[in-house]
Amino acid sequence: MSVFQFEMKQYRGSILIWSIGLSLAIMLLLPMFVSFTDDPSTVSSLGDNALLDAMGISEDVFITMTGIFSYLNNIILVAAAIHACNLGLSIITKEHMQNTADFLITKPYARATIFFAKIFAGLCAIAVVGGSYFLASWGTINTLSDGIFSFDQFFKIYMIFPLTQLFFLLLGMVISVIVSRISATLPLAMGISFGFYVIGLFSSVIQSTIARLFSPFRYFDINRILEAQNYETGYLLLFFTLILLFFIVSYRVYLKKDMKMVL
Repeated sequence: MSVFQFEMKQYRGSILIWSIGLSLAIMLLLPMFVSFTDDPSTVSSLGDNALLDAMGISEDVFITMTGIFSYLNNIILVAAAIHACNLGLSIITKEHMQNTADFLITKPYARATIFFAKIFAGLCAIAVVGGSYFLASWGTINTLSDGIFSFDQFFKIYMIFPLTQLFFLLLGMVISVIVSRISATLPLAMGISFGFYVIGLFSSVIQSTIARLFSPFRYFDINRILEAQNYETGYLLLFFTLILLFFIVSYRVYLKKDMKMVL
């Protein structure tokens, strides 16, 4: 059995759980929020909604179908980030914590082959979760709007989901190759994800460009995407630069890293 097949077999349970969980979340929450916005009293109360301001979503945007999806997607992104970050953290560190690193390295595989097999398994895992979420989101919006909505807007908002997954997967991997001995990856993944999310909310509240740079959740401006139909070039370049940096650092460190057993 190859390293890739072994990794996918190990993570198939969590992939299934996260795929079903996030898909059900958007399928249940979207109709609920759509029904709320049909109430005039609810819409009139949005003017002073601090949460919308913190998320960087205007009232005019929120009351649209894609606006509601953007709002919910913004919240569900935290769960997606936790899953991806936990996956990135555990896919390397488990070899050290389970004392299987030496065994794996002695197999007839180059370190580069092992690294790429692991990262490809991680990419496939988040792709399955992201694909399930896309189908659930698109199907629910299509049903609620009777097919009358901007697919282009929806897709641009949806793409924030897999991009955020990719960011936190590679962030988790770069942390895992530097700090090998992480006994509990999930609490750390939750701390990292919530930490970045809180920084993002804080940056929106105080309107700070500097604080926004420290939260990948704020690299994609919802209002701009829905109104101008594009992403902000500067933040997009920063996003992909960080992703590339995470990949290069994790790859180079993994190739030269000493494999020490946990006693």
